[in-house]
Amino acid sequence: MSAKRVFILGAGFSKQAGMPLAIELTPLIINKFKEDDLEEALSWFEWLKQRIEWLEAGGGDKASQINIEEVFDLAYFDAIRWRMEQHRCPLGRTAGETPHNQAESIEAWLSYMEEDLINVIWERQKATGGKPAGIRRFAQNVQEADVVLTFNYDTLLESSLSELSKPWHYGFALENGQGISVLKMHGSINWLVVERNKYQNFGYPLLFKKEDENRNENDCPSGEDEWDYVLMRIPDACIGSRIENRDLQRAEKTYLISIAIAGLGRYKPLDKVPGTGEVWYNALKALSEADEVYIVGFSLSPFDTMARLHFAGAMLSRSEKDKSVPKVTIIDPCAHRLKPNFHAVFGSNAPIDTCQTSAEKVDWTQLLAQ
Repeated sequence: MSAKRVFILGAGFSKQAGMPLAIELTPLIINKFKEDDLEEALSWFEWLKQRIEWLEAGGGDKASQINIEEVFDLAYFDAIRWRMEQHRCPLGRTAGETPHNQAESIEAWLSYMEEDLINVIWERQKATGGKPAGIRRFAQNVQEADVVLTFNYDTLLESSLSELSKPWHYGFALENGQGISVLKMHGSINWLVVERNKYQNFGYPLLFKKEDENRNENDCPSGEDEWDYVLMRIPDACIGSRIENRDLQRAEKTYLISIAIAGLGRYKPLDKVPGTGEVWYNALKALSEADEVYIVGFSLSPFDTMARLHFAGAMLSRSEKDKSVPKVTIIDPCAHRLKPNFHAVFGSNAPIDTCQTSAEKVDWTQLLAQ
């Protein structure tokens, strides 16, 4: 991971292919609630939305402008408030419609949102036809030694690289991969978490299986997620069936545990996804060595707390070794406004250029030749 060029991709990169931004995800996921007639959940969301709009000094119908990450973030505090209200309730937690039950309902609705997120991403990816021109142009210009850090769940970049016959890999040691490193920082819709002692039933490529000097292969389950489960890559031809039929597969006990995405909100429990430690280690190592960093459609928002903290750690490590910060280029229609976010991570004196345009309008050949 000693790449000279690192690309950091956010939702703005995949937007050129029709993938939704965080503010566009909110109505899409709420529409799933409407399709499932979750009236109680919709009533709760309406009350949450009104409070968010009040906080933003807004008003009126602004649901389409509410960041789904913010919904998730504030909803957890809503659940805590209901648990606090249980202190005043003259009944026990399980005695009917208690405040504690309301808190548990909110957390259940959030889990539904995470499930619906997978469906929305897959539906939008299918709608692209799998051949987005702008992403293909980017794929044509990345080189074998480059490292791509992507916070997107879709697999449009991987598909474009494969179509161009460019070797790539996810950065896991078990892949023995050659070519471009595509590090999925928050997981991917084609990653599958499976019970360790059942993974051979699938026949899918294995991405990560933890080794432990003090355990034998037959010792599981151990109560440690990183040991009890493995991470597999769903072949392209099987992604749709795995996503669309996952409820049926669970009911039939076919050992499908989950599609490996980190979810929504400020706190994303990445430690529950086997192998993410390897992904983040490789990403931070690449940032520690890079000469150039290109940030495309990634805002480093308040909901990217983990990235802020650990990217800053990589820059601090460079500073301690007297290694200069990399040259940074932000590519985004709001690049100038985002500049302070990245100065906070890369340093106040970091050389940061801005390219005030959307990803699909970038001439990658010209930009990367500069």
